[in-house]
Amino acid sequence: MGFTAFMSFCNIRGSTLQLKKSYRIAVSAFLFISVIMLIIFSFSQYNISAKSITDGYLDLTDADLDNSVYSLDGMWNFTPNSFVDPNISGLPYVSTIKVPGYIHQFQSLESESIKYGTYELNISLPAPGTYCLKTSLISGAYRLYCNGSFIAEVGKVGYSGESEKSVWQPTIYLLDTDTRNLTITFQISNFNLQQGGLVNNLYFGTADNIYFFQSMQTIKSAVIIGIFVGIGIYLLLLTCMNRHRRTGLCLSIFCLGSALLETLLDENIFFYFFRNLPSIIPLKLQYIAYAILITCIFYFFKYFTPPQKNNIIMTIVGILNITYLVLMIFVTSYSIATFAGELSIVLLLINISIILYNIIRVIRSKKKYAYISLISIVILFILSFLQFYYIDTVTSLQFFPRENLFIVGILFFLLCQFNILLEDVDEAYENANQATSMEIAYLQAQISPHFMFNTLNNVSYLMDNDVPKAQDLLLRFCDYLRTKYKFDFRNRTEYTLEEELDFLSNYIYIENIRFRDMITLIINVPDSLKSIYIMPLILQPLVENAIKHGFSSKPLTIELSVDEYPDHYLFTVKDNGKGMNSVQLHNVTQNTGTGVGIKNINYRLGKLCGETLHFESTPGVGTTISFNYAKEK
Repeated sequence: MGFTAFMSFCNIRGSTLQLKKSYRIAVSAFLFISVIMLIIFSFSQYNISAKSITDGYLDLTDADLDNSVYSLDGMWNFTPNSFVDPNISGLPYVSTIKVPGYIHQFQSLESESIKYGTYELNISLPAPGTYCLKTSLISGAYRLYCNGSFIAEVGKVGYSGESEKSVWQPTIYLLDTDTRNLTITFQISNFNLQQGGLVNNLYFGTADNIYFFQSMQTIKSAVIIGIFVGIGIYLLLLTCMNRHRRTGLCLSIFCLGSALLETLLDENIFFYFFRNLPSIIPLKLQYIAYAILITCIFYFFKYFTPPQKNNIIMTIVGILNITYLVLMIFVTSYSIATFAGELSIVLLLINISIILYNIIRVIRSKKKYAYISLISIVILFILSFLQFYYIDTVTSLQFFPRENLFIVGILFFLLCQFNILLEDVDEAYENANQATSMEIAYLQAQISPHFMFNTLNNVSYLMDNDVPKAQDLLLRFCDYLRTKYKFDFRNRTEYTLEEELDFLSNYIYIENIRFRDMITLIINVPDSLKSIYIMPLILQPLVENAIKHGFSSKPLTIELSVDEYPDHYLFTVKDNGKGMNSVQLHNVTQNTGTGVGIKNINYRLGKLCGETLHFESTPGVGTTISFNYAKEK
């Protein structure tokens, strides 16, 4: 990393500060509007209606099918562990089962394990004709019949796990009926998944309404995915070059994981490109997405909150999160994947406890935005439990689609954390920008009054004794000042090693007027290296230090050398002066002296290269100062 990179970094921080604030405000407003629109959009749900289904019967004779789509939620007829022939009428169904819901609901009433069965729903219609049935993800494999006629088979229905091929595939089916009665029959087997059956909503209506409904769902999902991906990339680019890169990276990955989850929760986009996938793949992807979100939230608050020493609990929870994520990536068994997926609730509870503890620590430390963080995480976790636990076991919440609850929570969480992070970033950029301005201005202003007074006094003395030499001294002094003030970080002025060497030559010439030519500067720099760019005013303070601490009554020789290595340059300033004792060397290396030049070089080298000056000094022998300077990449 060279001078050009340093100049670009300083210039960008100053010129884009206001732009970043504008971006933050714009993106925050966009997120807020997205949350409100999603809530409104979800409540309206494109004229979704529902009627009571009892004992496997739904009366739609007076339904407005031209303007509404009906959700087929209610109590369907169900025969466990039997594939009822839909062509034989009059066969009794032994019980009813709640749809959407898991087969294990019925299993709790029976002693035997329920792995397959037949669902039936009888619908009375306002008129004969062609209707549409939209299925979401149905766990297991199934065959669909309409009025006894075979419609389709998704996967391969079987009587055992070996004969069954479980596939998740949402589909729209056209159902024709010559009468005002329509019977929908599902034969479903579920040997590979622990929880199966008609576990998601089914929608019924005319072809126009069903396809419009799916199109609107796809548009909504695409918009949400675009929001997550866009914000994730924006955060990644914004925070990768500053001290917030770890928190920004966590929030960025969280956004991308949310985008993956949205493609699976609203399956239209994902399964449009990947059809007839074995059910273990989308199942694993869902759990992987959950694990990514949990892990990112954990590490986000870990890096965001004040650090704790030797916190073994945080370390253990972090290892658990990573281990769970790796397990879900490599697992290939249905049973293990499903069991590990159920452990996500336990993992979520553990992470909630740790995160809430960290937020309480932040509140006690009176850090800004602590209460906003607390509110955002509490709302996110409440909506998570509503979607993934409470809704599946108690109610389907007809008034609000369950797949949107978690997304609303994520958007609200992002809205809060996005503002907190970027306001902190803005403040850091502003402070850094002010510090850089002051740092460079102070460095440029650092001309020793004694150096200036001595130079002017020497000019006055030479005017009476050696006018040509006085004129030459004035010209050298002008060149010295011109080079010293040439660097302007606002205009990104380039500065080469050759210019620095000329600057040093003028400086030594001026000093030799006072020291009567007792200082010799030897420059050992290959011509090929004189064109490289370096930070300005980085060598002159070292030469000045050599004169200040090394000159005595005898001649002083200062040798400057530059050696090239594959990834850096080695700068060395060596003198044969009186050297420094341990106290003087400690004051210089620990920046406890009054000089500004050495402190400034150490500060700038640390920021640019992660380097510092190295001192070696022996009283009566001399001093050597060296540092590594990274090459520009």
